[in-house]
Amino acid sequence: MAAFLVCLLGACGGQQQPKAYVSTMTSDDSLLIRMGKWELIRYHSDKLGMDINYPSFLHYQELPGEPRQELFMSEDVSISVMVDSLDGINRSPGQQMMGMGAELLDATDRYSLHAGSEDKWEYYTKVIEDDTIRLVTVMLRYFPEHAEAVEDLREWVRNFDVE
Repeated sequence: MAAFLVCLLGACGGQQQPKAYVSTMTSDDSLLIRMGKWELIRYHSDKLGMDINYPSFLHYQELPGEPRQELFMSEDVSISVMVDSLDGINRSPGQQMMGMGAELLDATDRYSLHAGSEDKWEYYTKVIEDDTIRLVTVMLRYFPEHAEAVEDLREWVRNFDVE
């Protein structure tokens, strides 16, 4: 009878309690709650010459001294959209990231996907060569403890395209 009770309480077979019944929230859980159900908000950037559809739980952060970058952030997550000209560059942003230790995840003739870490942040990046003479870099930065919570944002980065 005692063995049955021990099994019943979850010691048998290494079963874990379903997440819905766990009483301790993780940082992933709190970020998912803050993200909620998000929509895409259209922002037109005159300085980058493009529209950016960004997730509604992020807030636009004005960067007046930065002519080639737009930033959308919350306290734990940020998305940067940067534009570089192909004229006169020796190394693309993707090559620069790989030089800093980023892992190349996927590459086509038009884009490359990279992942890496820097200081206390992890990042997931897509570099797109559009039909003009520019490179568009989209970078998601987050704390490592939010890796599960930002999976939808990694998907957003993977699907990001220049309009």
